[in-house]
Amino acid sequence: MSSKRQDRPVQDDGPLPDDPFVLLGHWAPADDDPDRPLATLATVDADSLPDARTVLLTGVSPDSVAFHTDARSRKVGQLRAHPRAALVVRWDEQARQVVLRGAVSEISAEESRTAYARQSRYLQLLAWLNTPELAGLARSERERRWADFDATRPVLDPPPNWTGYALRPVDVLFWEGSEEGPSHRVRYRRLAHGWTREALPG
Repeated sequence: MSSKRQDRPVQDDGPLPDDPFVLLGHWAPADDDPDRPLATLATVDADSLPDARTVLLTGVSPDSVAFHTDARSRKVGQLRAHPRAALVVRWDEQARQVVLRGAVSEISAEESRTAYARQSRYLQLLAWLNTPELAGLARSERERRWADFDATRPVLDPPPNWTGYALRPVDVLFWEGSEEGPSHRVRYRRLAHGWTREALPG
């Protein structure tokens, strides 16, 4: 993340933007920035129990955020059954957090391919090799197969199981901490005519 973005106040004095994605644009790195923020993805399982795991935020559009994963994963099964989720994105060094809640939908293969090309080499390899078969092997064998795969495939396309989802939020909550005073929250809610906004105590 650039120093310019780190030094920029999250919530400048004066009017806040009417659209939360304008504010989010000052928080999140550009989509081609390799320093991707971590996010906690919350879903609901078949027994209506909440579930959560960490993913990377792979993109921000004018009205949604994206993440990518293995189509065979537990999270994808849950999203297909219940296409709603929450994402908590954190920037610990800047004491910033945003919570987005809303409906999810699978994004196009072209968009997913672009996102894969922007991943680090490690994450590109992981998308191919993070399998139950490899997980059951001894560490030395896992590392040997990883090194062999890496050495013989200098350029990688996305694996068939690589998929992405866009979360289009109806509720966005920004939080900013401070060592000099109270933390601060701003909540946006999507209505038929646009967004509402309110300031909340931290």
